[in-house]
Amino acid sequence: MSVFSAIRSTLSQLASVLLAARCRLCDELLISLSRQPVCEACLGRVRPLESLAWCQQCQKPLSLAARETSPDSLCGVCRAGETKADLLRSFGTYDDELRDLIALLKYERVRTLARPLAGWLALAMEQYPELKEAEVIVPVPLHRRRKRARGFNQAELLARELSRWTGLPMKRLGLQRVKDTASQTGLTVRQRAENVRGAFSVTKKLDKRRILLIDDVSTTGATLNACAAVLKKAGAESVYGLTVARVVQEIEERWQQAS
Repeated sequence: MSVFSAIRSTLSQLASVLLAARCRLCDELLISLSRQPVCEACLGRVRPLESLAWCQQCQKPLSLAARETSPDSLCGVCRAGETKADLLRSFGTYDDELRDLIALLKYERVRTLARPLAGWLALAMEQYPELKEAEVIVPVPLHRRRKRARGFNQAELLARELSRWTGLPMKRLGLQRVKDTASQTGLTVRQRAENVRGAFSVTKKLDKRRILLIDDVSTTGATLNACAAVLKKAGAESVYGLTVARVVQEIEERWQQAS
């Protein structure tokens, strides 16, 4: 470490103590100044999804029975061709630190957290090389009323930062949310699909575009699939969905309610 770096590090730690900045997750004192109000220990506890038996298309966990009856490793929905996205993937599980970080971004407007969250999206692209076939990054849009109330679209912040990580351009491609849908929380798989039916439209022709669709959280994939459907109808060649986190707890119960 150079003398300049050592001095800067010491001043940063001193300023942090004097300002009494604390981690927004664990409340520990931050030892250095940073745009991220979260300590390195909390960030370091975020882990990618564990290796489970997933549907190869939508990444839904497959039950033991499904694994035994599905030699192609596809869930029933994907085998029936009802999943419109070519691939759905997530970096981690929506719980613990990752859930709290997303909440800080979305509900407490800590926009600087888009950078590390997008960094995990970039890691997911390394883990799932099929996603690298995409040529453009597109964020899932918010309805204008909700965007006005929140002040930003978290998916757009993530997409913009992912563009900086990967070099892929971020574009909206005319994708817009035309229906102000109710919250998806607590809905069954079928209710979620119905809730977003007709919620999106595309205003441009998409000649054979290969699209990476970005959002913060996926539960059943209903929102991503609704977007993928209209993008393909507008001419997209392929649509891959990628989120920071995926809801895994109780997901089997939700899918069973759809059958």
